[in-house]
Formats: sequence, structure tokens, C-alpha cells
Amino acid sequence: MGERAGVIAAVTGLLALVVSLLAWLLPQGDGKSSDVPEQYLGTWRGQITMTFPDPTRQEKATGTDEITIKQGSVGDTIADQRALDWGQEVGCSRSWQLAEVNSDHLVLKAGATGAPANAPPGQICLADLTMSVRLNGQAGIEILANYNVLGTVTGAFSGSLARQS
Repeated sequence: MGERAGVIAAVTGLLALVVSLLAWLLPQGDGKSSDVPEQYLGTWRGQITMTFPDPTRQEKATGTDEITIKQGSVGDTIADQRALDWGQEVGCSRSWQLAEVNSDHLVLKAGATGAPANAPPGQICLADLTMSVRLNGQAGIEILANYNVLGTVTGAFSGSLARQS
């Protein structure tokens, strides 16, 4: 009986040593997993062109936006978009939720939308948007978003943004 207890104690001690050694050798993360590939993380800035279909003419507006993408999982808010410089035009700021991660792009859905900058009373920022984000080398991303009203695409914005950080 004494010999058996000694073997059990030795095996238990050896297992504790192996677990401690593995914990020391394995890289330590922050405990969070992220569905967003690391290449997308950071702050991006660039010119955005908005297009609004109109039966009589095609309207466009351009301005500068900044998008910050952070870690998160599908369903999480992972990006914030800020309208920086739209001159006399109206720019909207909003947050984005991660909807899909594909091999060549992310799909984001608009979350909370702020009031438009420089907007006349009663003008709102549309909230029903889907945006794709594609890497353009190491220093850029391409974005394309579509506005939907009652299930119909009613406008879009697109742009090339450069990495800021």
C-alpha cells in the first residue's frame, strides 16, 4: 500500500511539473480571441465618395473619413467611422458590427449612427448599411457600402483609406 501511494504521489508531482512547464513555455495572450485578422486592425483615413441616385440627376458628395478597426468577434462592434472633413457637405459618423469574415474581405453592418455634421434640421444619417472592407496592400483598405431603404439600394459610398496607425 505504501509503495502504491508513493507512485501516485510521484505521478501527481510529475504532472504538476509538466503543466507548470507548459504554462511557462506557451505564449501568453490577453485571453481574448478575435475574428478580425490582424492586418485590418488600426486607424485608416481617406477620401470617401457618396452617391445618391436621383431620377433627374446623379448626386455625389466627397469628404474625408477615419475608420478605426479593433479586435472582436462576429456580432461585436469592431469599427468606428468618423466624418472628418466634408466642407459644406454632410458627413455621418457611425459604429460598425462585424457580420462576416471572408478570405479576402470583412463584411460590416452599421450600428449606432450619430447625427450628421453640418446637417440642416431634420436630416438624418441612414442606418441600414452594409460595408465591405478589403485590404489594399499593407498600407491601405478599400471600402464599399450600400444604403438600403425598405430593401432597396438607395445610395452608396466608397473610398481608399491609408493606414494611420
